[in-house]
Amino acid sequence: MGIEMTKDTKEIIVRSLLNIASENGKINIEEIAKRSHITRTTITNNFKNGVPSILEYIYLNIVDEVNQQLLLYNCEEVSLEILADIMLPILWKHKAEAHIIYSSQLPFRLIKTISDRTWKWAEKRFNFLVREHDLSNYFTGQELLKYFNAQLITVLTLWLEADIPLELEKFRPKFLFFMNSSVHELIFKRN
Repeated sequence: MGIEMTKDTKEIIVRSLLNIASENGKINIEEIAKRSHITRTTITNNFKNGVPSILEYIYLNIVDEVNQQLLLYNCEEVSLEILADIMLPILWKHKAEAHIIYSSQLPFRLIKTISDRTWKWAEKRFNFLVREHDLSNYFTGQELLKYFNAQLITVLTLWLEADIPLELEKFRPKFLFFMNSSVHELIFKRN
């Protein structure tokens, strides 16, 4: 059984991964161990799947920071503007980490499951939306939330996977535009 890492040790591993990525180096456990001076065994005992586990750790820390702010509201109170004002500054603050995460497509892999805490918060609203828009032939409330999250992650990926992401103030209106527009309006609708 492995020894649990301290938060400081995990932070050293995360910083080592970010440094390697910023140099466009090959990100693997061997290089992280070399740069962090933490043994490969210690890293893999705590991050079972290696680099994907480290990326997931970074991602979940950012998600937790967003959720701390977001969950102060009732789900019904959260407009797209409020969501943008909470989430975008946090992602911008963590843009180095977010760039690596969104370039890795990790958020799309994590959509399959929605945490109980998030579902409990959104359940009433998303079940109502399924009834309100007569979507029961297409979605359950949980599936509608996954669909929304997939669209959200797609738009954020456009922003954060860029080598030099657009500044927050310039991206916010684009975020609102893309989140308010359907694929039909953007691609197929003719004027």
